[in-house]
Amino acid sequence: MSSSFFRLKLLCAAVAIFSASCAVVDKPIPLPEGRWEMTTSSFVDIGRMPGLARATLLLRDGRISAFSGCNTGTGAVSSVDGRMVATPLAVTRRACIEPVGSFEGRYFKLLQGKPYFRTEGDALILSAGDDSARFRRSVEKPAEKPAAKLQP
Repeated sequence: MSSSFFRLKLLCAAVAIFSASCAVVDKPIPLPEGRWEMTTSSFVDIGRMPGLARATLLLRDGRISAFSGCNTGTGAVSSVDGRMVATPLAVTRRACIEPVGSFEGRYFKLLQGKPYFRTEGDALILSAGDDSARFRRSVEKPAEKPAAKLQP
């Protein structure tokens, strides 16, 4: 074997080892499952419209459920490159008075906009484009058991 062929083999081996050591295995960032209540957003100073229930977000088992204070949207959700990616939401069709309708439109648009997400302690922050929302972890209420029937 010539020395130039040996050097070429050695160079190829070094490149292969270097390339393998630089390989990055992406692990998806898991979505922060649980129930969340909106505390602030770029589209309203507080996480709810006065006189209405607070906007909420439920993330569980690859599903999303979002309540705006008027309507609820549900769909599938996943984590892709630090973004929350939801399928088009199936939304209830209650007529929302203004300014609730505008709030709801921006909230659902944020959720459908593949927002970046991060957690800071018990806070969840979503941001996409010019909109963002901050949530706090909420205590989930246990499912109510059906009342026992009295036997005569």
